[in-house]
Amino acid sequence: MSLRSLLFAAALAAAPLLGAAEAAPAHREAALEFLRAKGTPELLERHCKLMLEKQLAAAPEYAEHRDALAKFYRDTFGFEALKDDLVKLYTSEYGEAELRELTRFYTSELGKKSVAVEEKLIPAFAELLERRAREMVKAQAQK
Repeated sequence: MSLRSLLFAAALAAAPLLGAAEAAPAHREAALEFLRAKGTPELLERHCKLMLEKQLAAAPEYAEHRDALAKFYRDTFGFEALKDDLVKLYTSEYGEAELRELTRFYTSELGKKSVAVEEKLIPAFAELLERRAREMVKAQAQK
C-alpha cells in the first residue's frame, strides 16, 4: 500500500472522530421536512408545556413566574432551539433520499396513524417500565 493510500485510509477512518461534515442544504432541508412530517415541533411544544405543568405542580410558589418558565422551556427544549441539533442527528444517520422516503411515509395515512399510536402508547410504555421496576425492587427486597 502506498503512503498516499495509507494516509487516505487513515483519514477516512478518523473522519467520524473529527465530527461529521456539515450536511448539504438539500440534505438538511430533507431532515427538516422529515421532522415536521413526524410532528416533532408539536411534540416538543407539548413536552415543554408538560414540563412547565409538572414544575408548577411540584413547586407552586413558581406560579408567578409561569411566563418566564414557559419561555425558558421553549427557548431550551422547543423545536427552534433543538432544530439544528436534530438535523445533525438525522443527517448523520440517514441520507437525503432516505429522509425523503421517511417523509413520504409519515405524511401517508399509515404514517400519521403510526405517529398517533406511538404517542398514545408512550404513557402505557412508561407505566410498563415503572411496573417492571417496582416488581424488580420488590423481588430483590424479598431475597
